Amino acid sequence: MSVQPGNRFGSSLRLEDGDLVLSGGDLRPVHGDENLRQALTLRLLTPYGSDQVNATYGLDVTRAFTGNHGRRMVKELLRLEIVRTLASDPRVADVLSVVFDDEPGFPPERRNPVKDRLSQVAVSVRTAQDTTALILTDVEL
Repeated sequence: MSVQPGNRFGSSLRLEDGDLVLSGGDLRPVHGDENLRQALTLRLLTPYGSDQVNATYGLDVTRAFTGNHGRRMVKELLRLEIVRTLASDPRVADVLSVVFDDEPGFPPERRNPVKDRLSQVAVSVRTAQDTTALILTDVEL
């Protein structure tokens, strides 16, 4: 990730559904706020410890799914882990909220019907630059 003046959240390569995006034969970049949202989403979608370069990167869901927990407790354990995961990014000053799609406060315009055990989560963060960002992703419950 590179950071240039005026580009407070760095740059990377654009990903769509986990694949690099090409435009005219060139890799498409992503910058600024959009790069931050992409990076935080990737942090949530990467299983904890699976990155060979950074073993502490990613979302650890083992506590939530290894016990005999009901749905409510699974969501609370995931909520705590989401906060831990996103707060480990130096561009995040604070995690303001973690709301699942079946809870009040989830943005209704962002709700998509999902199947089986998938649920959506909306996470609002306050950045180190004192702005807010909304991260939307799917989680398995």
